Amino acid sequence: MIKIHYGQSPLLFINFIILFYSLGVYMTMKTPEISKSYTHLFYLIIVNLILAFFFTLRKHKLTFLLYLILFFFLGVMRYLSFTFIADDNIKNYDNQEITLTGIICQMPKIRQDSAGIYHLTYVVDTKSIKQKEEKTTTGKVYLYQKQKNLDNLAKINDTISATGTIRLIQNYHNPNLVDRELSAQEEGIYATFSIGKQNLKILNTSDKFSLQEFCYQIEQSFLQSMYQVMPENDANMIFAMLFGGYNNIEKDILEAYSITGIIHILSVSGSHISLISLFLLSLGKFLHLPRFFNLILLLILIIFYTILCGASIPVIRASIMGLLSIIALYLEEKSTAQHLLSIIALILLLFDPLLLFNISFQLSFASTAGLVYLMPILRSNLNKLKLPPLLTDNLALTMSAQIFAFPIIIWYFTSLSLSSLLANLIIIPLLEILIILGLIAFILGFIFPFITKILFIFASLILSISNEATFLLTKIPFASIYVPPLNFPAILIYYSLIFIILNIKIRRYLYSLLQKYKFITYICSISLIICSCYLMIKPSPLQIHFIDVGQGDACLIITPHQHSILIDTGGSINSDFDIGSYVDLPYLRHYGINKLDYLILSHADADHSGGASSILQKIPVNHLIIADEDKDLYAKILKLPLNNPLLTKAIVAKENTAFNLEDIHFQFLQNDEKENLKSSNDSSNVLKLTYHNFSVLFTGDLPQTQEKYLLNKNIASTILKVAHHGSKTSSSQEFLEHVRPQLAIISVGKYNSFGHPSKEVLDRLNNLPTKILRTDEKGAIVIYTDGYNYSLKTFLN
Repeated sequence: MIKIHYGQSPLLFINFIILFYSLGVYMTMKTPEISKSYTHLFYLIIVNLILAFFFTLRKHKLTFLLYLILFFFLGVMRYLSFTFIADDNIKNYDNQEITLTGIICQMPKIRQDSAGIYHLTYVVDTKSIKQKEEKTTTGKVYLYQKQKNLDNLAKINDTISATGTIRLIQNYHNPNLVDRELSAQEEGIYATFSIGKQNLKILNTSDKFSLQEFCYQIEQSFLQSMYQVMPENDANMIFAMLFGGYNNIEKDILEAYSITGIIHILSVSGSHISLISLFLLSLGKFLHLPRFFNLILLLILIIFYTILCGASIPVIRASIMGLLSIIALYLEEKSTAQHLLSIIALILLLFDPLLLFNISFQLSFASTAGLVYLMPILRSNLNKLKLPPLLTDNLALTMSAQIFAFPIIIWYFTSLSLSSLLANLIIIPLLEILIILGLIAFILGFIFPFITKILFIFASLILSISNEATFLLTKIPFASIYVPPLNFPAILIYYSLIFIILNIKIRRYLYSLLQKYKFITYICSISLIICSCYLMIKPSPLQIHFIDVGQGDACLIITPHQHSILIDTGGSINSDFDIGSYVDLPYLRHYGINKLDYLILSHADADHSGGASSILQKIPVNHLIIADEDKDLYAKILKLPLNNPLLTKAIVAKENTAFNLEDIHFQFLQNDEKENLKSSNDSSNVLKLTYHNFSVLFTGDLPQTQEKYLLNKNIASTILKVAHHGSKTSSSQEFLEHVRPQLAIISVGKYNSFGHPSKEVLDRLNNLPTKILRTDEKGAIVIYTDGYNYSLKTFLN
């Protein structure tokens, strides 16, 4: 039997402290009501401290439990203090037009759109705002500006003034997406401030030396020198590998790197720091430098590289984790590396509790834990196969990192890259050589420009070979397979099993328990099998997902036998943001949808059909149904030629167009007379879904002028997707009384410029016994039904 006495197992104790602290942070984030009990929390902590002190003096065996509870409360308090918004914070001026004064604290990010307009993003530390009177403020904002040229850019430490509207950082509130708001808040950024094409007034140009600006100028000079000797796309990719960022990299290359699981090479991560550290240590060993001198030199160069890359919080964190990985690989006592990993993780989380929700930290920590705990065991076992040492080390490193990071990768990407192992064995070593060549070229560029150009040419050649190999790997069968994301209990079981496998004492103890209680073990095993079989054969409900696509419509229907229908895709008006690739497809993959039986477009407006092009390119669609409009409109929005088979075979919905999937009936309710059609909205498809006693009416952007043609049809429905995002030009009182829905769903974006949903429509719905849910308030809304009763779940509480 395992016994833990006072003062034993410090590593286990530290890891449990991290666990309980993280639980405190997580539960507070999920339960905002805790913030209302601040006083009670304070008293609980005081009592816990007194008990912990008393138990420590007595060296009681339960002392550890009190400390764990104490760290749970500390997690609660740290989250509350870290997310506390002061009265003068810029976030409190949400959706208000103001004149802002502040100081530029980062060099602008610059992107050029297809029309040649430059989009600039500054980070501004706000100092004051002016409406009727001037008030001091705190907090940073993203400042967005459009310019025709790059003249008169503001620089770091410049004091600026601009007039615009403050808005909170917006997420698409769907599962499987990174929380942009939390990520920004880590850096003290709370809102966005868009000034469009208005002039940015520079009130005071700072003469102070800015290390960040100096490094930025060096980086840009380096990039320009690359442009002179290699293709622009190659230069952008190599620059991204050296200094991070995905700007100006071709979309198909990014996708290929993502499929093969090597996308991390395009951002400054722990692996970059590990690679540079390994190279410098090996170089020092080759030159017979004293060990202490070599380590000091390594530390100085890593600090310099961190500053050169912007010294942002993610880069600093990557530097710490990368150095830790090298220590883990070279320390003879693996327990020392394990202790270091846990201590550093605890310090980082204490400093910034929001790291718990940061994908970069999650992956870095899990991968490093794999190196520390699992790699020595895997390497030892692989050595028995008598493989070449380089192959053994690469296999052990890749497998250990991926095994520990598996649940995180699956949660965010819902796919397992079977080509990843080959990519890490073949392509990553080439790219690592490229990174080292690039850094050498960067250093030599100050002294030997001619040699730098030769190194650039070699780097470009290596990149071309690597890219071609990556594209080939994406074409192998099952290069990437769908894996359903694990829920919290499954993740807990997964890591518990790893913990048991790695701990021989725990394994022996559990084996002795199984032997001692064989009968209970058999009963539990049989019960587990029966429950699993029941869950497999249990009828699934019909699912109807109203996806948060901002100011647009998108609805996913999943039948009990996993047929799938997507009604509209959302899309951005006057924007090149690809909502199909970055919102729709991740949502589909999260729910295991790799093909669509039907893609139904209510009409050709961008906010309903803008994401369809990317969907059609990425996943098979058996049937495309469109409205009775000019096919030129669909050719443009779908980015297809008019003679494309998908368009020529598209079904144009007419009166009585219908189809069945399983026991579900889909019926289009159209006005085939098409009188007085003034806009695309007038042509909107109207679709009624009927499943036993349950029904949903999808109305696109149908205006009141067309609603009157539906009043003599069977439009009574359990759920109504409110037309035109709640516009006052739709949803007449007469129409709503004919539908009489129990639930009305309004798909609408926050801060939309149209004033949707209108007060008139909300009042009309409130006059009926109808519950209203909105995607801008609740995020994704999912309805589950057996055809008789229904339940719902929203992404936001």
